[in-house]
Formats: sequence, structure tokens, C-alpha cells
Amino acid sequence: MKKTFFILLVSFLSFKDAIGQHNYRDSLKHELSQTKADSSKVDLLDNIGWSFVFLDEDSAANYGRKGLEIAKQINYKTGEANCLGLLSFSLSLNGNFIGALDFGFKNLSLSENLKDTILIATANSTLMTCYLEQDDYEQALKYGLQAELFSKSPKVHTGTRAIILGLLGSAYEKLNQPDSALYYGLKSYALTKEWSGIYLTLGNIYADKGMNAQALEYYRKGIPVAEKSAIYIDLVDIYNGMSKIFESTDQIDSSVYYAQKSIKQKGVQSYPEGELRAATHLAHIYNQRGMKDSTIKYLQLSIALREKLFSREKTREAQSYAFNEQIHQQELKQKIEQDQLQYRNRLNVYILLAGLLILLLVAGGLWRRNIYRKRSFVLLQKQKQEIDNQKSKVEQTLEELKNTQSQLIQSEKMASLGELTAGIAHEIQNPLNFVNNFSEVNTELIDEMKSELANGNNQQAIELADDIKENEQKINHHGKRAGDIVKGMLQHSRSSTGVKEPTDINALADEYLRLSYHGLRAKDKNFNAEMVTDFDESIGKINIIPQNIGRVLLNLYNNAFYACAERSHASTSSAGQTYEPTVSVTTKKSENNIIITVSDNGNGIPKNVVDKIFQPFFTTKPTGSGTGLGLSLSYDIIKAAGGEIKAETKEGEGSKFIIELLFKTI
Repeated sequence: MKKTFFILLVSFLSFKDAIGQHNYRDSLKHELSQTKADSSKVDLLDNIGWSFVFLDEDSAANYGRKGLEIAKQINYKTGEANCLGLLSFSLSLNGNFIGALDFGFKNLSLSENLKDTILIATANSTLMTCYLEQDDYEQALKYGLQAELFSKSPKVHTGTRAIILGLLGSAYEKLNQPDSALYYGLKSYALTKEWSGIYLTLGNIYADKGMNAQALEYYRKGIPVAEKSAIYIDLVDIYNGMSKIFESTDQIDSSVYYAQKSIKQKGVQSYPEGELRAATHLAHIYNQRGMKDSTIKYLQLSIALREKLFSREKTREAQSYAFNEQIHQQELKQKIEQDQLQYRNRLNVYILLAGLLILLLVAGGLWRRNIYRKRSFVLLQKQKQEIDNQKSKVEQTLEELKNTQSQLIQSEKMASLGELTAGIAHEIQNPLNFVNNFSEVNTELIDEMKSELANGNNQQAIELADDIKENEQKINHHGKRAGDIVKGMLQHSRSSTGVKEPTDINALADEYLRLSYHGLRAKDKNFNAEMVTDFDESIGKINIIPQNIGRVLLNLYNNAFYACAERSHASTSSAGQTYEPTVSVTTKKSENNIIITVSDNGNGIPKNVVDKIFQPFFTTKPTGSGTGLGLSLSYDIIKAAGGEIKAETKEGEGSKFIIELLFKTI
């Protein structure tokens, strides 16, 4: 079981300065005692831990935990990733695969966040090896192919890439896919001749394919390489592989010779699985020869090795149980925290709903107050005519009228905010729908990309990644769109600061046009109108107070749609007449002036009242349908901005309002 991990460690040692050497480990310990708790100490703990990996797994894990704790305290992310990899590796050697996978996935996630190619390749390799040790070859391939992809980077050591390719070959060999196994095995062999594991892998592959001569050739080449690097685990498996081949070709003496060499190898006490295979094989051969003493000898050895492995498996199960219990406690804690978060979220929703209810009540009160003020004003007009010669009373009445007008102006602003609400709700739903839809599509694309990566279809995975990126850009665009709508609503609801700012007048005109239309549609579902825009794109941005100009445009649009709606209702009741409500808005740059024109094909304004439409409190709408302040406020805003507003109308055909702003573009 440990052999696969040892292969990966060889890759690690290729850039860890031969930390397995005893003298070097002692020097690291001495240096550790002289170092304060900083990134250097984390690196030293990591290096010492790796030097203990095959000598004492528990010591290796302890050094990894100490390094991880310090790395988190000082926010040293690279050191944290290295220590997570060490912990995953050490727990795997102990057979605690659940703990190993937990640390391995944390290592992979952190490495991906750091966007460190070397760390990502190593993290995927560790996970591949862990799954190989559990005989889960499908999962091993999944992470192995990821590791192979990142190992193509020039930053990754050639030896590391060779190890990854060799492990992929081993995984395919276990899955009985000899062609794929041979492909990756030969690619690994082309990169390194100093790794005994690749000779073993190629020997196994050729043996599976029945090509005994080639298998023996690679086995024999691997023997001196394994002896030189003291990788006795590889020697055990090479000798076992040769023994099986000689048995299959009826060369029994040679088969016995190499099986016995497997058992006699130095360091084999750390690899009882290989020794068990050799002992079982020898017992089988001697039994066929009728050599009872030798058969009993190796059967007894097999039984002893099985008991040793059984005891170790029980220890591993106990460790896994303890780790699972720890994970269970963490999940319970997370569930409690999630329940508390959900409770707080529900409480926030209730508070928000209560706030909205209060807002509606206030809006209703303001509307009723507006009606009351209008009736009061009519009464004051009559009183003014009756007491015209009473100067003192007239002055008092005028003062009251000024106060009333100020309150009604604020009421008009709040009323316009209420009219905007329905339009804003409709407008903001569109970008939110886009965000939700593209998010769902991205989820499906990610699943497809994972599948393609698992199948080795890298080009298709890249194309899927491009699609995901494009969708993310669309999500960002529509998210900003929703934000702009909310920002516009907030600006409209606030009192004007009087500060001019560069504003895209075309975007402002278009935004309020659609909000006004959907606001009316919310009141009258049967109403439909065509909106026509003709914007001069050469205008650019101009310095205006956007809240004020927005209120002017909203008043003009509301009046235009109202006129179209009135004419539409009249046409519906008159048989044989076809009427298509239309509201148009155009912008045009004329020298240093900006001209905005709002037109409709409604009923128009009677000639006898055209001159009164900009007067305060004058309205052609039925009582209760308008305050008479919209056009008056619009006139004052445009005048204050140094511009002009005028109306052109033809009764029965429609109206046109022209705004001329005396501003230079910027």
C-alpha cells in the first residue's frame, strides 16, 4: 500500500533538497530551534515532517500540524498549503484515508485560490495517490489527469511531471486499459531513467499484455536503479513480477529464486503486502511440488503477515472512526450556525416587510393629505376673492398658501416616487432573470466541463470554460444593470443636493421613459403603447443635476402616457376606429444647446388652456387624478437650470414638449 506514496515522495524530494537524509534532518531541527514563529519556521516544520514520512508517520503528521497552526496565525497561505499536503500524505500512510482526503481537498482548494501551478499539480497528485491506495482507480484518474494538465507548466519540475505520468500509467494498468497505460508509461520513461517506479510500471504493463520478454527487460533495468536509490519497495514488486512471469513459462526454479529475493529484501518490514504476496506464491509452488515442509513454512509466514495487516487495519479503522466523529461534531456546529443565520435572515425579512408597510401607510397618508390640501386651496381662493380689500387677512392667506405649496411640492415628489415603483419592479426583474438563468446555465456547464476533464477532453473543457466566462460577463452586465436601476430610484427619492455631475442624457431619458410606461401598465394591464426613441449619440455627457432633470422627464412622460390612455379608452368605445398609442422622445445637439423633445398622439391640450399649463395647481385631469404641480415644477427646474421649456399641441392629435438645455457637453 505504501509503494505508491513512496513514488510521489521521490517527486517531492526532487525539489526538497534531499530532506530524507539523516544529517540534513538533524540540521533542520537545529535551525528550527533558532527560528522564531514566521514563514521560515513553517517551511522548516514542513521539511522536517517530509523527512519523517517513511520513518515515523505520526511524527510527520505532528510536524505538519504544528506548521499548519503557525501558518494560519501569520496568514502564510503557501506554507499552509504545503502543511496540508504533508498531513494528507502522512494520514494516507497510516491508512486514515478519510482524514487524508479531508486535508487533501483543503490543500487543493487553497492551492487553486493561490493560483500556484506547482501547488495545484502537487495537490492533485496527492489526491490521485490516495485514491490509488484505496483501489479507487476512476477517482485516481480524475485527479491524475488534472495533475498532468498543470504539470505541463514550465514551472513544474520535470521529475514531478514524470512521476505524474507514471502514476497515470499505473492507474490505467489497474483498470485493464493497457494501451493507455503504455502511452503514459512511455511518456514518463522518456522524461526520466532514474526512477525505479517507471521500470516497475512498464514491466507490469507488458506482463499484462503477455509480452514477457519486454516485461523482463524493464524489470531487470529497474533492479539497479531501485538498489541505487534504496527504494526496496520497488525491488519487492519487481522480484514478485519476475517470479510470476517465470512461473507462467514453467521456469519454476527461477520463479522460486525471485520470490525468495522479495522476502529477503532490506526494509521489507515496512511493506508487508509485498512480502505476503511472495510468501503466498512460494507456498503455492511448493505445494504443487509436494514439498510439505516448505509449504507449511510459507503458509505460516503468510498467516503471520495477514495477522499483522489485520491488526494494522483495525488501528486504521479506529483512527478513521475518531476522525469521522470529529467531522460529525463540526457538521453539527455548522448546522447550528446555519440555523442561527436563517433565523437572523427571517428576522431581517420581517423587519423589511414592516418597514415597507410603514412606507405604504405614510404614502397613503400623504396622498390623502394631498387631496385635502387641494380642496383647501380651492376654498382659500374663494375666501381671497371675498376679502380682497382686507390687506392684513390677504397677507396671512398668502403666507398660508406658500406653506401649502411647499408641502404639496414635496407630496408631488413622493407621488412620482410611487408611480416609479411599479416600473422599477418590472425593470429590475429583467436583469435579475438574466442573472438567475445564466447562473443555472453555468452550473450545467461546470458539470459538463468536469465530465470532459475526467474523460481527458481538454479542448472541449476549454471551450466550456470560455462559455462560462462569457456567461459570467453577462451576469456582471445585468447585475450592474439592476444596480443602476436601484441607484436611479434612490437618487429620485432623495432631495436634490444641487450638485451638477456629468450625466448621459440619452440614458437618463431612456430609463425614465421605460419606468413611466411600466408604472402606468401596472395600473392598467390592458394599456399598451409604442415607445419611439431617436437619440443623438454625439451628445456625450453634460453637466446637470440628474435628479431634477429626471423629475422633469418623468412628469412629461406620465402626462404623455396618460393622454394616450385617455384617447385609447375613447377609441375602444367607438367602433370602427383604429388607434395606436405612441410616445416619442428625441435628443439633439444644436451648437452648445441640447434639445429634448417628448411627443404623444393623445387627445392634445385645448387651445383655451394651453397658456395655463405651466401655472401651479392647474390641471386638465379629473379631480383626484393630478395635483397640477407636475408641469409647474418642471418649468421651474428647467428655468433654474438656465434652459427653456415650451409646449406645442393640436387638440385631438397630440402634444409636444420641447426642452432646451443651455449646457456645453463634456
